[in-house]
Amino acid sequence: MNLDILIKITTVLVALVPFIVWLDKGKRFTHRRKFYLNRLEAVKEYLDNYYNSDKDKFEKDCAAQALVCSEKTSHLEVDYVIKEFPQRFFLMIKKLITARHFIKTSIEDNQIFLTASSSKKSYKNKRLILVGTYLSSIFIIPLNDILVFIINKCGWFTPFKVDAWLLVFGGICTLIIGTVIAVFSGLLFNGIDAAIEIYDDLKVRHVPKI
Repeated sequence: MNLDILIKITTVLVALVPFIVWLDKGKRFTHRRKFYLNRLEAVKEYLDNYYNSDKDKFEKDCAAQALVCSEKTSHLEVDYVIKEFPQRFFLMIKKLITARHFIKTSIEDNQIFLTASSSKKSYKNKRLILVGTYLSSIFIIPLNDILVFIINKCGWFTPFKVDAWLLVFGGICTLIIGTVIAVFSGLLFNGIDAAIEIYDDLKVRHVPKI
């Protein structure tokens, strides 16, 4: 009897799945539409009240940060992207924020420019190096276990006894070193990759360090 009830409930639930999915899609679409409409209002407000205006710098920065929902930018970057690449503004400003450690904003003769200390080709080479560095962390993490296995297999240092705590300590060290390398390599890769993608579109100037 219980099995029969369970089968009936399961049948009903299966029949309701398409309807539930349809409701979920409708809800998500309504949510996305509301999000984009609110973003449109925020863009209009910024263009009407702050873009190319003489508002106080602090007020413009706050308005720019509210527009892009990030404290990692200022009105200089927002105004520049609006001018140079308005058709994909939010995508470009997001990538510019990601690449903020590699692309700087400068002002010359009241004009905003983006500058980088490395060329696009140089950034591509650095990106390849970071890929290699990241992959190396995969081998660093199990390095302690690999070395112990090789030593035991080849019979090296047989007169000496390696305590268990020393093996654990070595494993923890390689784990920490490998993880740190992987995390930093990944963060730097994301920043440089974003810099490469927007280098030409945002007319970044190569200004070597003196």
